[in-house]
Amino acid sequence: MNYKLLVDTAVLAGEIMLRSGAETYRVEDTIYRILKTSGFDRCDVFVVSTGIIVTLADSSIDAISQVRRVAERQTDLGNIYYANDISRKLCSGEIDLETANEKLNELTKVVRYPTWLAYLCMIIAAPGFAILLGANFLECFLAMWNGIFIMVSNIMSKRLKINRFVTNMMICAVMAISSTCIVNLFHLNAEMELIIAGAIMPLLPGVALTNGIRDTLQGDYVSGAARLVEAFVTAASLAVGIGAGLALAKVMLGGIV
Repeated sequence: MNYKLLVDTAVLAGEIMLRSGAETYRVEDTIYRILKTSGFDRCDVFVVSTGIIVTLADSSIDAISQVRRVAERQTDLGNIYYANDISRKLCSGEIDLETANEKLNELTKVVRYPTWLAYLCMIIAAPGFAILLGANFLECFLAMWNGIFIMVSNIMSKRLKINRFVTNMMICAVMAISSTCIVNLFHLNAEMELIIAGAIMPLLPGVALTNGIRDTLQGDYVSGAARLVEAFVTAASLAVGIGAGLALAKVMLGGIV
């Protein structure tokens, strides 16, 4: 067996899962199971929310260690499923090591949804959540207007490589200002709370919060605390952005809000 390729494959599977939003304990378990196909007793795996450390050792070979930094993370349940599926087939002997490595490398190049569809979902998510909160047609339309701001801000932040927390703060500030000005200047019978709440729902750190709690309950306190802090900072950036936007809109409208 090519043990170097085995370690590369295990780390690649873990990186795909961690980058796609999987829980830390799930990533560790997947990497460990792949490494155990070597038959060695010493298979050490340490995963935090931003990195992977792996060591494969035995008296018959020199120890192989690898460190992988994972800086960018998103939510992609499809990647988590396929990486898990490939690792299970490898561990059960359905596919060989070379095939598993090839499939995982192909998975890193897959574009699951076209860009236009992702941007369209950003626009329609806001009025969708507004409906769930009890908004009427006008409030849903204004929430959709805020969804357009979210789409444009995401495009700009990717091109300019702006920090995600700063981006969230700017998005919320712009949404609060535009919603307040439109409702008050045109004297619309609309609830500001529903418009803003529906628009920020897609930005809430629900996955980070859930994964942080699950990692903590699994005993991964470092990763759990890191995810919980990430969720708190994200929520704080949304709150600060909304608050600053409402305050600025009040000044712009001469205190009439």
